[in-house]
Order: sequence, then C-alpha cells, then structure tokens
Amino acid sequence: MADKKKSLLVITNLYPVPWSPNRASFNKQQFELIDQLYPVKIILLLPWTEWLVHRKECVNSDKKQYCPYFYIPKFGRRLVPFFQLLSLIFFIPWIKRQQVTSMLSAWGFPDAVASSMLNCFLKLPFFVKVHGTDVNESIQFSARKKQMRYWLNKAQAIFCPSQALVESLEGIGVDKNKACVNYNGVNKHIFYPSAQSSIKVQHLVFVGSLIATKGVNELFSAFIEAKKQLSNLQLDVLGDGPLRSALMKKIVEYSLHDSIRLHGSVPLEQVAKYIRESSVLVLPSYREGVPNVLLESFASGTPVIATKVGGIPEVVNDSVGLLVDAKNVEQLTQAITIAIDKTWSQESIIDHAQQFNWQTNVQHVLDKIGEQ
Repeated sequence: MADKKKSLLVITNLYPVPWSPNRASFNKQQFELIDQLYPVKIILLLPWTEWLVHRKECVNSDKKQYCPYFYIPKFGRRLVPFFQLLSLIFFIPWIKRQQVTSMLSAWGFPDAVASSMLNCFLKLPFFVKVHGTDVNESIQFSARKKQMRYWLNKAQAIFCPSQALVESLEGIGVDKNKACVNYNGVNKHIFYPSAQSSIKVQHLVFVGSLIATKGVNELFSAFIEAKKQLSNLQLDVLGDGPLRSALMKKIVEYSLHDSIRLHGSVPLEQVAKYIRESSVLVLPSYREGVPNVLLESFASGTPVIATKVGGIPEVVNDSVGLLVDAKNVEQLTQAITIAIDKTWSQESIIDHAQQFNWQTNVQHVLDKIGEQ
C-alpha cells in the first residue's frame, strides 16, 4: 500500500472547469484514482483571456487553485512557458503549505516546461504526462523543441499514452530511459456494451472538438458521399468548437437536418450512451496520441474508423476497426461503407478493450513516484 504521507501536486491546463465540466475527463478520472492513495493537489493553468471571462467561477480551495497566466494570442508561443512560470511563482507559498512530496505536469508544452522551471525552486521529484498534440505539434517548431528537450529531461519519468509518443520524444533528444508507455484506461462502469439488437443500423458517432485537426470537415464530406450509397446513414456529433457554425451551414446546404445532429459538449455518461447505440465511431484526426474515445468505444463493443497517426495503429487492429490516411476523404468514405456493411464481433472488440484499464495505468504512475 502507498505511503499515506506522500502527496502529489498536479500542474495542468487540461482539467474540467465549471464552464466546461466535460473537458479532459480522462485526466479527472486518473487523478481521482491517484488521490485515493496519494492526496492530489491541482494547480489549473488558465490563459488570462479565459480567466477574465470566468474569474467569478474560479473558486480556489485547498485541493485546487486557478492560475491565470498572460500570453499574446497568436504570437510568441515559445514565450508562454516563461509567462506561466511568472504566474506559478506566486503559488510557491501555497505549494509549500500543502507539503506535497512529488509534482506531475500533464501537458508537454508549455505546461511541463514551465513546471520544470518552477521545480528549480521546489526541488521535488518531477514527472510529466504527455498526451499527443502537446508533443506532435510542438516538436515541429525549433524553439519549442529545444525547450522540451532541455526541461523535460529534468523529469524522473515521462508517461506517454503510446509508443509513438515515446519515439517522438526520443527523436528530439529526450533520454530514452525517462519516457515510458502508459496507456490510458476506461471507466467500465460508464462504458459498457449494449445488446447487439439495440445497436442502430447505419449509425455513426463522432466525439471530439470541432476543430480542423480532428478531421470534422473530411468527416462531413465523406458522410455526404457515403449517404449516396447508404440512404439511412445517420451521424451524431458530440463536442463543440470554432467550426460549429460552418458545419451547421453545411447541414443546411445539403439538407442534412434529419441525418446529422450536433449535440455540443455532453456529459461522459451521455457520450457512453451514444457510443453504445452507434454502429461505428469515427475519428479522422490529423494528429493524436492514443485518443481515449477509441478505448471507450472498444469497451462499449463499438468498432472504430480512425486515422494512421500517432499511437492509433498501436491499438486498432482488423478485429476492432479500420484505419485510413488522414485528410483522405475517398478512403474515409470507403471505410464508412465497409464498416457499416461488415459484421463485427462485439465479443472480440470487448476482449480487446480489457488491456486498457485505469487500475494498471494508475499503479504504473504510483510505482514510479514510489521509487523516489
């Protein structure tokens, strides 16, 4: 059993907030499980623009503190870790009062870079959790890549949700002994299968932010093409984002009101229900780590269509889904028609899901922290 005197400080931007309660539910699930053995304190990093709008909702407590930081939108992204550090320094007295014994930052850039800088003052055992875009996008920029190489190498361990992310970090010079694979888990009490008879025929579901890199434009184009062959094809879109209005216009333009429904952000329990009741989950992202929604779809017995990016090929095989190239509408259209027509083995999909569980994930984190 873990030492009750140990406690963990988490610094991240990726956590639910009152105005976006469904944000990053995977982090919330993991941190709550860790908290059962090692008390967890959270500093939630907020861009000043977001904090300014919602500052009255940012109620601090002994468990969670809101940390607004300055940045210049669309300019000088490499400077953001320094702005975050300036804000975090003011939290040092609070951190010391909490008597935390370890620190974990969940988001590779800029959060983990700023947290590593902060640790020059705290001298705590330091860990990092990366996700996907925080690495895959940032390593495309020389300044960010150099910062990540230097500051992430100061961590005791870096938890990666895929082998692909491990290799990406090693590729920029992060010590190969620090980065380790730790697949995310699934809450099996929320994500579980329906009876086969209840699954709707020709019914797709998408879960994610409505942004270009999630492939929503390609999904809509492929849906329109696939519907020419599958007249009863339906699509539920769960999530919100800047492309919502453009997608609504496309629904109007193609008279798809009865075929495509934009539900916005919904609670995790409703996400699970939609996935259970769908024929196929579709996620045509341009870049990913290992999206938790794929693992949740497996646990629900629902096959997937996803792209050959990041760690996705590590978790999707022929018995649980189909893979296509990112940005390829033709392949995506074909995959939709094939997946809808195919008879999938729900038993095989559920069996595949068994390897992804939060207990294993959390124990791996606790084992690493316990070594320090």
